Amino acid sequence: MAGWADLPLDLLNSISNRLDVVSLLHLSTVCTSWASAIGCRLPALPSFDPDQPIPWLFLQVEPSTSNPNHSDFTFYDLNSGSSYCVPSPIPYPSICGARWLGSNNGWLALINWQHQFHLISPLTGAHLLLPSVKFPDNYQGILARYWSNNRAEWHYCAKVIPCQDPDRRSGSHSGLLVLALFWPHGLAVWKDRGNKWTWLDLETRYKDAIVCGGKIYAVAHDFLHCWEVTGSSFKEWDIRTITNRMLKPHANYLVEFGGKLLMVCRNKEWSRLSHRMSVYELDLYQRDVLWKPVENIMDHALFLGMGYSRVASTFALDGAQENCIYYVDDDYFFCDLSIKQPFPDHDSGVHNLEKKTYERFPVDYSPPAAWFWPREL
Repeated sequence: MAGWADLPLDLLNSISNRLDVVSLLHLSTVCTSWASAIGCRLPALPSFDPDQPIPWLFLQVEPSTSNPNHSDFTFYDLNSGSSYCVPSPIPYPSICGARWLGSNNGWLALINWQHQFHLISPLTGAHLLLPSVKFPDNYQGILARYWSNNRAEWHYCAKVIPCQDPDRRSGSHSGLLVLALFWPHGLAVWKDRGNKWTWLDLETRYKDAIVCGGKIYAVAHDFLHCWEVTGSSFKEWDIRTITNRMLKPHANYLVEFGGKLLMVCRNKEWSRLSHRMSVYELDLYQRDVLWKPVENIMDHALFLGMGYSRVASTFALDGAQENCIYYVDDDYFFCDLSIKQPFPDHDSGVHNLEKKTYERFPVDYSPPAAWFWPREL
């Protein structure tokens, strides 16, 4: 009886023509004959194990050279120092001129000129249109003065953070929970299969938010807010004041590390150069000393950027430096989107926590850029 390795080439080609990039990568690892047949169909991606997480830097998207209705996504590989293109069936007209707002678990988040929020997966071709963000009925607060037509416009969303739904009652951790931070203030959440956004706060300007330990955490200028997720409801769980003055003027990122909540403080001067970073751990059992300094993340690397910032083991990341913070230019308000600036002006690089050093990596892009994780950790 013939085995899978003896599958006729024309049948294997017919199957592979219907698969996305991720499925093709898995298929090519089945046996040497399949790898030989499928390898020529894969885009020029850096060598990696599809079962291990790897961060790519998303740079831009353009109309596909083979089909103007499709898209070509450009990524940058820090290990090889080269850019590469991934063709995708994502329709380019729907994302042309979009503002990129975040990334996580294979998803890129954006808002287009029609004020529509999208989640797209360049590798699988999945395309999810999210509901419009609207105010609660009869809302007459200050935020309404900034928005027209009772909806979020292109320039009023600061960050979108795709996360996994922590609600254990659903029986699955594969569902999406999306957090959106707005300008000048406001925080809303959307759960997978929901037909509307839920406002958690309409009066506060948050710097970052994350799902950690089954709860939603959001950091503002001088306090940390927390909500418990239960089904489709979000119950306020705790509010902690941030008393350390050194934390307040910085850009703050919330990161989960081994079930603990970390906050990274990134000093952004008008020169847009991060010359000081500090890492703190939240201590839920202390009221007087809320944040404990973290000097060492051991054999891990931390990646800061638009959307979801995360820590990953360097054992699974070829070439990544341990005990380091990788950061990119992620601020729309400090860049001219109409000019492609050379990389020396970018606030991007690697910070070694032990040596206290900063080293830029030479990648040319129009900021902001985002770390893209092809699959979940």
